[in-house]
Amino acid sequence: MRDTIADLYEGEGRRGKLFRAAMFVFDIATIAYFLLTATATLTAGLLAVDAVIGLVVLADVAARFRIAGNGWRFFLSFSTLADLVVVASVAAPLVAGSNLGFLRVLRVIRLVRTFRVAEQLDDLFGRANLNTRVSVAALNLLAFVFVATSIVWVVEHDRNPELDTLVDALYFTVTTLTTTGYGDITLEDRTGRMLTIFMMVFGVGFFLQLLQAIYRPNKAQVTCTRCGLRLHDHDASHCKHCGNTIYIETEGET
Repeated sequence: MRDTIADLYEGEGRRGKLFRAAMFVFDIATIAYFLLTATATLTAGLLAVDAVIGLVVLADVAARFRIAGNGWRFFLSFSTLADLVVVASVAAPLVAGSNLGFLRVLRVIRLVRTFRVAEQLDDLFGRANLNTRVSVAALNLLAFVFVATSIVWVVEHDRNPELDTLVDALYFTVTTLTTTGYGDITLEDRTGRMLTIFMMVFGVGFFLQLLQAIYRPNKAQVTCTRCGLRLHDHDASHCKHCGNTIYIETEGET
């Protein structure tokens, strides 16, 4: 069983790539679903969809744990914790007898799955000319925006009349991170001000990461077996740090 799971999640064969493509589509679809239904009124149909998603996510976590080398590191990873929040939010109505809005809104932290989207695309379409660093930096920033939006909404919507919808929270987050600060929506309580400080400090870091990825030359990611340097010019034949021969797969283009 473990070999079969490892082949699906890590194998280079057709079956493994098809499975990972299906999981990639599932991740993107569930992220979109959670964003659209984060504050929706629960119906029997939504509960049924939630249950199906929860079961698939739980099975995915169990399978990845089965082939993980370090169990503690696996469960402490942000991606795994985000999946466990999804499972908990699905189980909450069954255990507590009512939907826990806080957990439901926080499902959008599954956006951390987008941190691996560029790598997944490289895995599925290895010949695609993708600037992985730019893609990852942009997706990291997008994930941070929506996670911050969710936290603002959960913490402030009951106490701040200016936040009527999740869109208002998104608007506040974007204007804060871009330092536009129109002032039409403000968080005036102490908790809100601490949230604003958190968003500005960490948001600037994500913006800088994206700018660095855009303006630094695109490099090929191949690890040198001698010194460990990971980024090289696409036409390099030797490592510029130690002179070791490196092998970069190309299609003959310069």
